[in-house]
Amino acid sequence: MCGISAWFGENASEMTYEILLEIQHRGHDAAGIAFLRNGKLKIAGGSGFVWNAINPSKLDNKARLAIGHVRYSTSGSYAGIYQPVVGRNKKIILAFNGNIINFREAATIFLGKKNYVWDAKAFVDILEELYEEHGNLADAIRDISSILKGSYSLVAISSRGEILVARDPRGIRPLAYSLGDEYLAVSSETAGLSALGLGWKELERNNLIYCQELGSCSKEILGKTLDPAYCAFEYIYFLRPDSFFEGINAHEARKRMGSKLAEKDYVEADLVAPVPDSGRSAAIGYAIRRGLPLDEVIYRNRFSGRAFISAPTIRRKVLLKKFQVMKESVRDRKIILVDDSIVRGDTSRHLVRLLRNAGAKEVHLRSAAPPIVSPCFFGIDMPTREELIAYSKSIEEIRRYIGADTLIYNTVKDIKDSVGKPLCLGCFTSLYPIKIRVDMLEVLFSRGRR
Repeated sequence: MCGISAWFGENASEMTYEILLEIQHRGHDAAGIAFLRNGKLKIAGGSGFVWNAINPSKLDNKARLAIGHVRYSTSGSYAGIYQPVVGRNKKIILAFNGNIINFREAATIFLGKKNYVWDAKAFVDILEELYEEHGNLADAIRDISSILKGSYSLVAISSRGEILVARDPRGIRPLAYSLGDEYLAVSSETAGLSALGLGWKELERNNLIYCQELGSCSKEILGKTLDPAYCAFEYIYFLRPDSFFEGINAHEARKRMGSKLAEKDYVEADLVAPVPDSGRSAAIGYAIRRGLPLDEVIYRNRFSGRAFISAPTIRRKVLLKKFQVMKESVRDRKIILVDDSIVRGDTSRHLVRLLRNAGAKEVHLRSAAPPIVSPCFFGIDMPTREELIAYSKSIEEIRRYIGADTLIYNTVKDIKDSVGKPLCLGCFTSLYPIKIRVDMLEVLFSRGRR
């Protein structure tokens, strides 16, 4: 799960940068912007947040074509690499959000080599090879689309000044665009465009946009249409609350998830507290449904990053700095604590302990998401079963580990009803929209964590 942006028109580098700032929540590992200058593709980027990774002085304020990326590592090294990534002949630069699960097989088919360790690098090299064969980006991506397995929303530019925007046939990851007379803007999320005052549309799954110059952009079918499978975790956690995905607003969907939790809950409580920030919408829905007061009893340091999307080596450090409790609000009270999900259990355990130490009488944990029992190989960094607390523990065992008085999850049906769209639910059901070998992909994407 990363974020991509693009701009074709005046002030392309600056506008691409502004969109990246609006979707920073989608990746903290690294950031980069690529732009076209005098027929050559240039890249500025590095590790960390956008404002640290990209030096504005290294951008070309006269560039009319630029693409950007914020990285949340799901393939390749956690450190030292970033997108956009350039092809080996420096004719194509690509930025994409998702995971290509058969990138080594695809590289062998199209390039005759399989020693790739990063799907992004394999992807751009294959795209460039086909670009040189077909002469345009649209035909190049169509040629590869029947082979690629996984998820991808992408932007790519060529040294000849073309831009390609595409979304995979199942539409697993979101992608939005705004097309005017003098510009084309692209963002992983609708909020990245609306924040700039732009009208937007969502690019339909299995569609591409191809422009050789402004005023001659075409929207075309990418390849064979497959059954839709929109990522449930986008609705539960990743999307900004003001973003839309397949016409569904994330905030409203999460409120419905909270309401579903409340329907099955009868424990006595004094207040409902969200885990900020991603649990807030569900907590609102829960509180409204049960008629209980909602109070912000946990302070989240917004500059510490999102612990879930941090690299494993620093995740605990981020977690310890991230939260503090307003003691006067929790002392001697029975608290319903609502979070978006429970993945590894570390955050939940830490928060329950903080609330108890602050004097809470009872802490009842509620998860808007169902138990996560299987890895994700389509853009979320949870690639092994062993790191998922619900894979090896029952709900009662999880409750004891976390230290909550009670624990309730939503069901898969609750999520389906709350969103109302065809979803990829593989992490909850072990049933994926693509036929895969979980054991093989765990090895491929675990990067030494097993």
